[in-house]
Amino acid sequence: MSDIISKPYVWTIAEKQVIKDNFGNHNDWPKGIFNNLKEKLIDYLRIQQKNKCCYCKYDLGFDIKQVDIEHIVPKSRHERFTFEPLNLALSCPGCNTKKSVKPVLNTITVKYSKNSNNYKIVHAHFDNYSDHINIVNGCVFTANSAKGSETITYCELFRLSTVEEKIKATKGLETSTLESLVIDLKNASNEKKEELVKLLTNAIR
Repeated sequence: MSDIISKPYVWTIAEKQVIKDNFGNHNDWPKGIFNNLKEKLIDYLRIQQKNKCCYCKYDLGFDIKQVDIEHIVPKSRHERFTFEPLNLALSCPGCNTKKSVKPVLNTITVKYSKNSNNYKIVHAHFDNYSDHINIVNGCVFTANSAKGSETITYCELFRLSTVEEKIKATKGLETSTLESLVIDLKNASNEKKEELVKLLTNAIR
């Protein structure tokens, strides 16, 4: 099943005017005047992307700093594409940070290139992710193509297997701690049991 963004966001006439009046170069991207536009873009792309990061396919969060608007072609290198809808997708902050401003174009063009072959990495608007990358056990990324390999390298997707291991280790520690409490409770005197039950009751109120 294809996971390409089927339709890029379309700026309204009013939104285009806001961009025209307030955008001079890529350093203007953080301006508060654009916040409303960004919120609408994020809401739209969440649906298009099934709320998945365009690079690692992890679920995107809804709290502060849990989702980034990704400029596939870095805005600092090609600022004329800063508000180009085809250049915008949602990523997790981790992938956005790792990818950073690495060059993604094979050939620099004046107009935004719609040719998938002109991009070194998987492009959310032009490439079917699974044609280029396989995800094994939810955290091991293997490449099906040179483009997939570059994406894994650019975003350091191998980092996620380490993250998963840490999560599992933490969960295991939590389980062990809980098991220890249960054993202690079983072996405790009646007086200690009553004391522990009171403490647990108060803690979960």
